[in-house]
Formats: sequence, C-alpha cells, structure tokens
Amino acid sequence: MEPAAATGFAEKLLDHLEINKTELDKLHELSSEQLTAAVFKLAGAGPGGSMVLSPVVDGKVYPNHPFHPRAAPTAVNIPLIIGTNKDESALFSAADPKRRKLTEEDMHARLNRLLGERKDEILAVYKKNRPGATPWDLFIGITSESARLRSIQLAERKFEAGGAPVYMYLFTWESNFLGGLFKASHAMEIPFVFDNPDIAPFTGDSPDRYELAASMSRAWISFARTGDPNFAGLPHWPPYDPENRATMLFNVPCQVENDPRREERLVWKGQPAARF
Repeated sequence: MEPAAATGFAEKLLDHLEINKTELDKLHELSSEQLTAAVFKLAGAGPGGSMVLSPVVDGKVYPNHPFHPRAAPTAVNIPLIIGTNKDESALFSAADPKRRKLTEEDMHARLNRLLGERKDEILAVYKKNRPGATPWDLFIGITSESARLRSIQLAERKFEAGGAPVYMYLFTWESNFLGGLFKASHAMEIPFVFDNPDIAPFTGDSPDRYELAASMSRAWISFARTGDPNFAGLPHWPPYDPENRATMLFNVPCQVENDPRREERLVWKGQPAARF
C-alpha cells in the first residue's frame, strides 16, 4: 500500500472505532472479531477488500516496494518460490449464473468489454492452444492470465537482482468437485502445500490428490530447510531465468517445462491482461 491510501483507511478505521490517534494502545484491547468486523464493514466492498490492511511502503520500516520497479536490494540473498494456478478466476466466477453454460456469443460479448480491438487476436491463440475448450473454459483461461503474467514479472525482477535463486511453478491439477467447477482455481494449491487435501471440500475426491499433496509439501519443506525445493522423487526443478523459463507444473505426475503456454504469454505483449 502507498502511504496516502493506507493513512486514509487507518484514519477512517480509527474514527469508526472511536479511537484517537494518541490512543493507539486501545487497538490492543480489541478482540480479533471486533477488528475484523470493522475492517470488513469499511473495506469489504471496496477495491481490494480486507486486503487494504497490507504492508506500507513508508520509506522507514519498509524502505521500498519489494518488486516495483525492481527487486529490493534487501531481498537479494533470499530465495523465492513464485507461482500461480492455471484457472485462478474459476474461484471468483463460481457463482456466475452462466457458469459452464456460457455461449460463444456470451463469451465474445464479455471479452469485447475486456480486450477491445485485440479480442479476436488473443482469443485465437487460446483456441489454438486449448482445442476442445468450451467458451467457459476459454473465458476462465483468459481472465486468469493476469495472475500468471504478474508472477512471471516478479520472477524476472528477482532474477535480474541476482543473488539467491527464484523457482517458478504453475499449478495445473484440476479438482473434480461439483463436476470440475473450480478447475485449478485460486487457493486450490494451499491444502496441497500443507499436505492436507481433505481439509477443503473444493479439492474434490480424486485419489491422486494425495500423491500431489505429498510432492508439493515435500518441495516446500525442502525449500524452507535449504532454499532449494528439490528432493528425491521430484523431477529436477531448475531455478528460473528469462531465457529458459523453467517452470514446475504441479500435477500428477509433476513435470518441468520451459516457458509453458509460451504463445499465450506472448500474445499479451503491449496489452494489459484481462483480470477477473
């Protein structure tokens, strides 16, 4: 968060809680439920929702943005795993009245609003690379792309900074929950990272979810211990660089691919990616 935006929300929150700026110790007297309720009431429906409570680039405690316009020097020696899920927007579109019933005409109307005159060019690339995809599949794929492109941008900036490596992944495993409604959606990877795929119903009941959970959790544990996610049994996961773009595809089985979905990545050049 930028200081001006963060300060504005902080002042609004304090007014709502009837706490003076000189009495910040009173914030410690609030229960988590009271604070959460206040934040959601004031920010839940606005841009970013409760995520408005974020670190602030104040120039002191937090001297500069960690990745914009380049990776912060304080992070040079810290290795990172960066990645995204293939169908990020499926979670946010699950309540769409036309979910999985989107017609070709519906899809074109929505993409016209999002992509303008480049709609046909971008859509043609996705249709070529995803034969058999329904209009709903294509809509989810296109509106999920901004998340992947942003994570690639972060990885590139981390690489440019030198120092410790960065590892890139793409989570492509699709859940069978509710007939596959959530696909490889936003947040789908979290139960797998913690080796607990049964904790969230939307992971479905496919037996192979345990194999994927074992692989992902062991990779994260190895990374936490050593700064390197590789372990015996996982295909070798090289650090990311802008030339090879090695990416771990988390699925069953897991595999490494250089520059996956390259055509889809390149078609967005000069065009802000559609966001869900």
